[in-house]
Amino acid sequence: MSDFVSVHDVVFGNRPPETSESNDNGSRKTSITVRPDEAPVDIQLVASAVELDGIFCFDDFGRFGLANDEQKDKILNVLKVYGRVSAFSHTEELDRYEAEISDQTKFSEWHMFGWLIGELPDFEACYQQWKINNEMDGKVSPSMLKVNQDPYPQNRIWKFMSLLLEDVIGEVAYEQIKKGDYTSAISALQGKGMRWSVHEKQALRRHLKTIVTSA
Repeated sequence: MSDFVSVHDVVFGNRPPETSESNDNGSRKTSITVRPDEAPVDIQLVASAVELDGIFCFDDFGRFGLANDEQKDKILNVLKVYGRVSAFSHTEELDRYEAEISDQTKFSEWHMFGWLIGELPDFEACYQQWKINNEMDGKVSPSMLKVNQDPYPQNRIWKFMSLLLEDVIGEVAYEQIKKGDYTSAISALQGKGMRWSVHEKQALRRHLKTIVTSA
């Protein structure tokens, strides 16, 4: 189902591959397949959307439909585990875990649950509604403790890395990172000859965010 976007792809900013055809010298058609990038969606927003707006899934018989409460609990439990790993694990451990959950055979829930492309929920609105329901509207939520966080987040190295990054990718792409859009930055880096696998891009997005927000 080409219009299906899994929870995995929503959280890590991937979208289903798109294939187009081009003419080569007017006689030969060449197929070009690309996998568009989108801004990753934080699991707090995804979990809120699952709870308040619902989610679709493939059941054990391969049937596609709206998830019932029991099925919703499965994907919420998966997101819960990821939330704890990302909050309390070192960077290397988190990188390994993110590479593992891309395996559809071992972590099928990440890939069996999701939405149709044209019917994705308003993740931000769902999270805002969750905060209202839980009397957190207008309040600033404290950050979870991260054991892999630099003990000196204001260290000059972050400022240096931030300036270096902006110089390499350009001001426009740098500003996009601040907004949660990493596509321009990754494209700019690839234009410098750098290449990454799909798994490596997942870690790259997180590191880019860390550099910008810690400067």
